[in-house]
Formats: sequence, structure tokens, C-alpha cells
Amino acid sequence: MESQSTRWIPTAEQIRVLRELYYNNGVRSPSAEQIQKISARLRQYGKIEGKNVFYVFYWFKNHKAREKKKKRLSTDAVVQQRCAAVGWSSCPNDFSPKFTSSSTSFLHTSAP
Repeated sequence: MESQSTRWIPTAEQIRVLRELYYNNGVRSPSAEQIQKISARLRQYGKIEGKNVFYVFYWFKNHKAREKKKKRLSTDAVVQQRCAAVGWSSCPNDFSPKFTSSSTSFLHTSAP
């Protein structure tokens, strides 16, 4: 009989602990030792087997990636709004406004 791998599904309390570590304590890429300590703490709030300790590592890795993506999407939305505000129907993908002294010199000249 083959053994089935059981995927770790964290309880609400375990997620609360993980988020607290991530947001309040700045834990982004925990070391192996930190993962062991985090897993021990999580066991207080629900089952987590030894082989599922890797899921703790992946939780942090995935959460970090999701935060980065959310930030990027938020930035993209702001850029799209700014492009629309100036009447552009679309923005280039690599659009980032760069102002130089020559491009803003018209602001400092007086009208004839």
C-alpha cells in the first residue's frame, strides 16, 4: 500500500501566527533553524507533521511572491490611471515618467 502525502492546511490561528511573523516581525526568508522554531509554535494551534515543515518555508516564499506581485499590479494600475489622465488610450509596458531639466524647462519660462 502506498502512503499518501498529506498536504498541510493551516488553521486560522496558524495563519495568524505566520502573518504576524511576516508583517510584524519582518520574517521573509526564515533559516532552517527558524523554520523548526516556527513549526513548533504552529503545533500549539494545530497539527503539523515533520514532513510538512517544508510547507512553512513555502508559505513564506509564496507570500513574499504574492506581496511583490500585488505591489507590481498596484503600481501598474497607478501608471495606467496617469496615462488615462493625460488622455493616452494606452501606456507602454515599460512606461516610467522621466523628467529632465529640458523637459520641464517650459515651466520656468515666461510667456512673451
